[in-house]
Amino acid sequence: MRHQICVACARPFPARQFVDGKLRSLYGRRTCLTCNAYGSRDASPQSRVARRPRPVPGQDEWFFRALSAMLALSSPQRASVIARAGVAVFGVSMVLPMFVSGAVPHRDASVVVAATTELQVTAPYELPRMPEPVARSRLVVPTPEPSPQPTPRTTAADVPAVPIEITAVPAAASGSVVTVSWYGPGFYENRLPCWQWLAANGLPIQFLPDTWGVAHKSLPCGTMVTLTHGANIVTVPVVDRGPYVAGREFDLSPRVKAALNCADLCTVVMQVP
Repeated sequence: MRHQICVACARPFPARQFVDGKLRSLYGRRTCLTCNAYGSRDASPQSRVARRPRPVPGQDEWFFRALSAMLALSSPQRASVIARAGVAVFGVSMVLPMFVSGAVPHRDASVVVAATTELQVTAPYELPRMPEPVARSRLVVPTPEPSPQPTPRTTAADVPAVPIEITAVPAAASGSVVTVSWYGPGFYENRLPCWQWLAANGLPIQFLPDTWGVAHKSLPCGTMVTLTHGANIVTVPVVDRGPYVAGREFDLSPRVKAALNCADLCTVVMQVP
């Protein structure tokens, strides 16, 4: 049993003693029970020394054990064991996918062929064509119109024609009444056929919403045309080709259409200098 020295009488006393019928611990006491009763504080100044924390045996033992294990594994005697373990793991990783792929069920080849054939049958599906949002189409190649042949008048009712807005226009000696249409969405950002004339005059060569011009089939690029619709009169250049629809003389850009206050189809007086 551990003994301690009493600072009062300089005699040793056991660190554990029976007090009032119970085993009491006297660790840390500076005086024995003869000099000071149990439970009383030491009166001597020497007993008021600051107590140091008791070291807990083995609190850092895990760190030293882990360090020792790492040093043992890195020793030359253990190098062969580590190499063999690595080779074994690599071999298992190479063989394992073969067993896994063999356990996964595969589809029959005939089912794959049937599915491919069905896809080929349903593949040629064509979407319905969207209606033309403009008065003309650049993809249509103009074809010469055959000369109309006189036909005998019949008693059957004629098919009603498409209504065209008719506006009273003043008579002009050098003008002619023509039917015009307009175009816009679907043709923006396309380069105009008269791009050389536009570039020479410092104008955009693409068709834009604010393009100031009309389309005609044969008039030279840059020809100034005066159009009159009611009280509205504009003078615009020819910058495009068209329209490729029978009975229509000009295609108006959206800006010219708004200036003339025209509907989709309207009649105007055309004057070419």
